[in-house]
Amino acid sequence: MNKVILKFFKSFEGRKLTSNDLKLAVKKAINLGSTTEDLLLIINLIKDTKNKKYKLDKKSFFILTAAIVYVISPIDAVSDFIPVLGWVDDASVIGYVARAYCGVLKDYKDFSIKNFEKKKDII
Repeated sequence: MNKVILKFFKSFEGRKLTSNDLKLAVKKAINLGSTTEDLLLIINLIKDTKNKKYKLDKKSFFILTAAIVYVISPIDAVSDFIPVLGWVDDASVIGYVARAYCGVLKDYKDFSIKNFEKKKDII
């Protein structure tokens, strides 16, 4: 399964995510139905990895970043200019990546909860 994902996302290789890209991804997340939470989790994971708050292996970083790039790209398998259909393909990609990397996302979620609890204790 990872080989399929890697091959699919090879076309996004070399694309860097900016903070504006991440803001756009958050805005688009609202259209993704049940995968909204997954996309928001992936966005936060990438932000924390970029800010060196969380350590993620290069392959996972590449795949998860490429998934965000796919969502924010107006030109993908089904263009986002076609309402609903354009969002369905984005939601499908996020759902697929979230399932394939569920262990990575669970570890990050646990890390986030643990850090939130630490901050709460400090306050």
